[in-house]
Order: sequence, then C-alpha cells, then structure tokens
Amino acid sequence: MTHCTPRRAAWRSVAVSLSVLSLVCALPTGVHAQTGFPTIPIWDYPGSYHAAGANPADTLTHRSRTITVRWLRDPAAEARSDFGGYRIYRITNAVVNGMPDTTRAELVRRFSVQLNDAVFLWHFPTINASTPLDQRVATFVDPDSSGNFVKRCRTVDEFGRCTSKGDSIFVLVGPPGPHDGFRIWYTFTYEKLNQLQNDYEDLFVKDPACTNPDTSQCLNLNNKAHNLIPTAVEPTPGPTPNVEDVWVVPNPYRASEAWDLNGASEVHFTNLPAQAHIQIYTVAGDLVRELDHNDPVRDFERWDLKNANGQDVASGIYMFRVTSGSFHRQNRFIVIR
Repeated sequence: MTHCTPRRAAWRSVAVSLSVLSLVCALPTGVHAQTGFPTIPIWDYPGSYHAAGANPADTLTHRSRTITVRWLRDPAAEARSDFGGYRIYRITNAVVNGMPDTTRAELVRRFSVQLNDAVFLWHFPTINASTPLDQRVATFVDPDSSGNFVKRCRTVDEFGRCTSKGDSIFVLVGPPGPHDGFRIWYTFTYEKLNQLQNDYEDLFVKDPACTNPDTSQCLNLNNKAHNLIPTAVEPTPGPTPNVEDVWVVPNPYRASEAWDLNGASEVHFTNLPAQAHIQIYTVAGDLVRELDHNDPVRDFERWDLKNANGQDVASGIYMFRVTSGSFHRQNRFIVIR
C-alpha cells in the first residue's frame, strides 16, 4: 500500500495549486510496477478539493472538518468480471495496540458499478492499461461539504412544532463529518459484483499461500487492514495569526475526553499560529512542560498531561504562556483527574 503526504510548505496559502503536487502524490515511488491486486494506492490531506476555471486545475481550499481522499484506480481490477466498485471506510479515533481498529471502520462511500447503482454512484470515465497514471486518480471529499437546506420555523409550540405565527426560513446545514482534533484513518476495499443476491459485500481475494480446500478458512487479502492509510489525518481550519485567540480545550479537563486513545489523556492548545512556543506552569510558577508547535497545517498542539519527566500531572490549576515571534498570550486552565 502506498501513502503519499503533500509537502507541508505548500499549505501556507488558503488555496494552493495541486496540478504538480497531485501528480507527485499520484505517482509515488514504485507505482509504475504496482500490480499487486488488491492493493490500492491511497493518500489524504485536510481541506476540500475542487476544480475551477475553464481549464480546471487541482486546487485545495482550507475548510474546517473536511478531508480529501484520493486513490489510484486500477484498470486491470476494474476489468475483472467480479468487480463491483470501490468501498471507502473511515476509522475515527479508534486504536488497538497502536494500530487503527479496523473493526470500528465505518462505510462512508461506495463507488459502485452494480446494477441500478452505476447511474448514481459511478462517475468515472473508462480506463485501460494505456491510460496515463495522472488520469487514473480519483477524488473523494469527506464530508461532501455541500450540506442541505432545512426548514426552520421562526416560532414553535411547546412540542417543537411550527406555529402559524410568523414565516419559516430555510437554513443551509452542513453534513456531519470528522471533527477538529480527532484522528481519522481511511481504508479502501474492492466490492464484489452482485450475482444472485444484492449482498454488496467486500470482494473475496484468497491468499495464494493458503492451500486449504475450504477457501472460507483462507485469509481474504481484500480486507480493511490491507489498504489502510498508516498515518492519521486531522481536520483543521488552519493556523490563526492572532495569539489572543489561543485557548485550551476542554477547560476544565475532567479525567477523559472523546479524543483520548487507549486510556491516555490530552488537552489541545487551539487556534495556534504556524509557529509557537508553549510553556505550562503550576500556579506557584514552576515550569511543568514546554511544547514547540511548528505546523503550517494544524491549528492545535496536543499536551498529554505529563510533565517533563513523563509523569502524569495532578489535578489543579495550571497557567500557560504561548509565544509567537514578538507576541505572547497567557491564561489558565483546570485539570480534574
């Protein structure tokens, strides 16, 4: 499996041209020799991909809670008689033994050629062995980012129903999706083409090393761990230049937070500029920990609630000081164990 990470220096602008960057990512090292079905080269990054202009170029817009996932289509796989499409799974903040927990994978999108599906779920041109690699790249933006209009009443009764007083309005509501600060992994599988039943299952690809005549006892190579992106991506609105906007979340921290992994604990310093130095003190003025933030993509930095010696800090009130260039901000937050 191939994973490609764009050069972070390119993320300093709000919208960056990916016409070259995408080709670099679309052609990772060794991809020309990539024939290992069911391998699917995939990569991702925070932001929303779109095409614009008369001659569309790949562009990326920083957008909170949005991730773009891209993959390289395989013409040989798509020509198989049992090919039913691509299935995209998302794993949110779930880790077991240091690895993303594929049993918690959520199916978020199907690109399907199944009967009655293709009209709505397959939007790609036909490719073959002579199709250039850069024309085999497909894109999925998670979430869709278009949202939908929902009717909202200006006045409601005690049961939440619309009343005849006043008119109603339509509000654009964005779709639910990944949250800032949560680790997100994606994985792909091939879908099996339906035969007698519309079961919409992952395609079974038998491990050639298995000699058991009962193929149900053999490993399925087309599994969620095979095409799993090894490095989590984190949706973020991007750095904030004003250090006065820096905050600690959650505040107070109460023993655990939704983004904690495997019993670990962490708080986030949010709305950070691209470069910042963070110092954490007790109310008595003792230095507890120092953190350096140097990231043109993320707007936050994690603190694992440990001191410089790796020991868990106690409950109490803590002070923080964030310095960026000649500017600084300080405030306090509370930890409750």
